[in-house]
Amino acid sequence: MSQEIYDKVKKIIVREARVDESLVTLDATMNDLYADSATRMSIADELDREYNLGTLDVEIAEDTTVGDIVSYIREHLEDQE
Repeated sequence: MSQEIYDKVKKIIVREARVDESLVTLDATMNDLYADSATRMSIADELDREYNLGTLDVEIAEDTTVGDIVSYIREHLEDQE
C-alpha cells in the first residue's frame, strides 16, 4: 500500500510544484522541492481530495518530507479500516 500511496503523492507533487519527478524522493523536503506556502496548500488540497482526508491534521511545512506525507496518509487509511 505504501508504494501506491507514494506514487500518487509523487504525481500530485510533480503536478502542483512543477518539479521533475526525479526530485521527489521519500527524503525530499518541501523546501528541496521549491514548494512555497501556496504550493504546499495546493498539495494539501489535492491530497485531501484524493484520500478523503477532510483536512490534514499536520500542516505541510518547509521541512516536511515526502515520506512524512506518505506515512500520515498510510496511518489515516489504516485508521479507517
